[in-house]
Amino acid sequence: MTDIKVFVIGIDAATFDLMDPWIEAGRLPHIKSLMDRGCSGVLESSLPPLSPVAWPSLYTGVNPGKHGIFDFVERAKSGTGVSFLNRSHCKAPPLWRYLNKAGYRTGIVNVPMTFPPDPVDGFLVSGLDTPSVRSAFTYPPGLKDDIIAAAGKYIVELEHSPRLMDDPGRYLDMMFEMVDVREKTVHHLMSHAPVDFFMVVFTATDRVQHTYWKYIDPQHPDYRPGFEDAILRVYERVDAAVGRMLERLDPSAGVVIVSDHGMSGIYKSVDLNGLLREKGYLHLKEDPFSRAYDFYRRAKRRLLKTKEILWFDHFVDWKRTKAYHIGSWGNIYINLKGRDPQGIVNPGKEYGTVRESIAEELLRLRDPANGKQVILDVKRKEDIFTGDHLAHAPDLVILWNDHYNCVKTVHENMRARTRSLLQPCGVICADHHPDGIFIISSPQVKQGVRRLRAQITDIAPTILSLMHVEVPPSMDGRVLTELFDGEVREKRSVRYGGDAPGNGDGEEVAYSGEDAEMIAERLRNLGYIE
Repeated sequence: MTDIKVFVIGIDAATFDLMDPWIEAGRLPHIKSLMDRGCSGVLESSLPPLSPVAWPSLYTGVNPGKHGIFDFVERAKSGTGVSFLNRSHCKAPPLWRYLNKAGYRTGIVNVPMTFPPDPVDGFLVSGLDTPSVRSAFTYPPGLKDDIIAAAGKYIVELEHSPRLMDDPGRYLDMMFEMVDVREKTVHHLMSHAPVDFFMVVFTATDRVQHTYWKYIDPQHPDYRPGFEDAILRVYERVDAAVGRMLERLDPSAGVVIVSDHGMSGIYKSVDLNGLLREKGYLHLKEDPFSRAYDFYRRAKRRLLKTKEILWFDHFVDWKRTKAYHIGSWGNIYINLKGRDPQGIVNPGKEYGTVRESIAEELLRLRDPANGKQVILDVKRKEDIFTGDHLAHAPDLVILWNDHYNCVKTVHENMRARTRSLLQPCGVICADHHPDGIFIISSPQVKQGVRRLRAQITDIAPTILSLMHVEVPPSMDGRVLTELFDGEVREKRSVRYGGDAPGNGDGEEVAYSGEDAEMIAERLRNLGYIE
C-alpha cells in the first residue's frame, strides 16, 4: 500500500455519452466500482473547452481570465506572428503548490500545460506541451532517465500522424502502447517516489475519439465499418490500468476521476477567417513574398524556423483589418487600438459596434445543405471571463451547434481563396464538447450518487478540502460540499486561507525555434491546428 491520500486520474475527453452504456454492460468495471462507492456527474468544461485552457482551469480553480490561457496559441506580443503556449504562460498557481505549502508531497504525471516543469516538493513529469523526449521534461531532472529505464521508453505523444497513416489498426496499437507506458511510469513512481497527492492524465481516450468516431456514428458523412470497437477498447485499456493502480491505494485514500471536456461527432468545419473576409472585416495583402510562400508551402509542408508563425506579417493587411480568428475553437479578436500592435478599431463605441455586428453575422450563418444554424451562441468576453487577463482574452467566443466546429487556423490557410465557408471535417471526425465527467470516491463522500453537475473550477478547491487544506478565496470554483457524507459535513467546515507564494507570476519561457516546430507538428498531427 502507498501513503497517497488523494489520487487523481485524468481521462482526457471522457464522456458519459459513451461510457454510460458501457458501464451498464460491465465493460468498465473499475470505473463503475468508483461510481458505486462515490459521487459522479457531468463536469462543465472551460470556455473554450480546449485542453490548454481546461486543464489549467481544473488544476488552478480559476477561470481563463485569471490564469491567462485561452488557446494553444496567442498572438505574439511582438505583433509578428503567433506563439505556442506552455506552463509558464499560466498566471495562477496550481493546486499542488498549495499542497506543498501545507506540507504535502505531490507527484504529477502527464498533465497538460506543465512544461517546462516547475520545481515541486515531490516530482513532476510534464505533459502535452513537452516538445519531445529529448526535452528536460521532469523535475527533478534526473527523474527522466529513471522513468525511461523503468518503463523501457517514455511516450510524450504518438510519434506518427494519423494523417500519414493508412493503417488504423497500427495507430490503435500505438494508443494501447501509450496507455501501457503511462501506467508503467505511474507504478514505478508509486514504488520509488512516495507522495501524498498523485495526479496522472491518460490522453489516448481523446486521441482515439478524434479519429475513430466515424466508425461508431452511422450518420457521419465519413462513416465506415471496421473499427467500431476501437474507442471502447481504449477506454477498457484505461479502465484496466485504473484497476491496477487502485489496488495499490489504502482504502482510506480518495480517488478522483476527471475529464477536461467531452467529445462529439463533427461533420463540417467553418472557415471563420473566410467568413470575416467575405463580410469585409479581414483583408489580406497581395505581394511577391506571399505568392512565393504559397509555392513554398505546396513544395514542402513545414514551418518557418522561428518560435513565431509569421503569417500575420506577410498575409494580413492590418491597416484595413478589423477582426480575425486564431486558434482551435472559435476565438474572434478585434484589431483594437492600444492592444493590438497595428490596431485600427477605436475602444469604446466603435469596438462595441464592430463586435456586435460580427456576432450577428456569426449567428446568421446557416448550413446550406440543411438550413441548420451552425453557431448556437456568441459570447462576449466579459460575460464569461473575469480577472487580470481579461483585456487579452478573445473578444468573442463561439458556442457551436452539434456536428460543427472551426477550421483550426494558425497560418497558411489564411491564403486560401477558393474554399467554401463550410468544409468537410477531414481526418478529425469528432471534437470537444463542453460536458466532461467527474467521479469522486472517498470515505468522506456519499455513495452511489450520480447525475450531478459541477464546474471544472470546482475540482481544485474540492481536492484541497478533501486533504484538509485551506481553500484560497481567489479560486473561482467552490468546494462541492453536497458530496460529503452528512456526518463528515457536520464535523468539518471549509477553511479559507491566503494564496500560495508566487502566484504564477514568473517569467514566460518561449519555445526555441526547433521546439516550436515540434509543438506545431504535434498539434497539426492531432488536428488542433492547420
